[in-house]
Amino acid sequence: MPQIFPNLELSLPGTSWLIWEIKENENFFDQIPDSWKTTLPPEQSHETKKIESLAARYCLWQLVQEQIGQDVLLVKSTTNRPYLNHSDWQISLSHSFPYVAAAISHQKNIGLDLEKKARKILKIAPRFLSMEELDWSKNDASKQVAAWTVKEAMYKAQHQAGLDFRKEISFDLEFPLQKGYIHLAEARYDFQLWQEEFPDFWISLAIRH
Repeated sequence: MPQIFPNLELSLPGTSWLIWEIKENENFFDQIPDSWKTTLPPEQSHETKKIESLAARYCLWQLVQEQIGQDVLLVKSTTNRPYLNHSDWQISLSHSFPYVAAAISHQKNIGLDLEKKARKILKIAPRFLSMEELDWSKNDASKQVAAWTVKEAMYKAQHQAGLDFRKEISFDLEFPLQKGYIHLAEARYDFQLWQEEFPDFWISLAIRH
């Protein structure tokens, strides 16, 4: 079955996620509302990226019908971030072919990130991990992919461009990762984290308190 069922259950009411492995053609995911298709990448985008985006919106559409039970309009911001128009439901999408995921939460900032393990994480780890976090990871690729996904999930949930992943986004150095933080000059934001490891990918979810 294309849907992938995580073992972790989210403990927050009104929050759910859906993970999918793409085995279908583009026509299968074309069931989303026509209005939602205006948020897809331009026609000239790479075909794989297009079906990823379409499949992620298909997952989101399933969650919207399950949680909200009514039609809502998906639009995108000036930075191309999709969101539900005139709604207090927050969303997040992620994809790394052939896997896609969507998450939805009522009134809480949410971020989701999915990364395949094939990514050469060890080479780029010094760009997003602090010295303390690098020491904690001990060049363990699995830990570093988990760390990347939780930081990316927090970044998405914060809705603030330009954050420094090494200096401004952090997490408690215990595995599995459960608490994360964004440190800014004017405030600190706390996040609850969930992540799960699958044979081919890691996925993480962040909810801002």
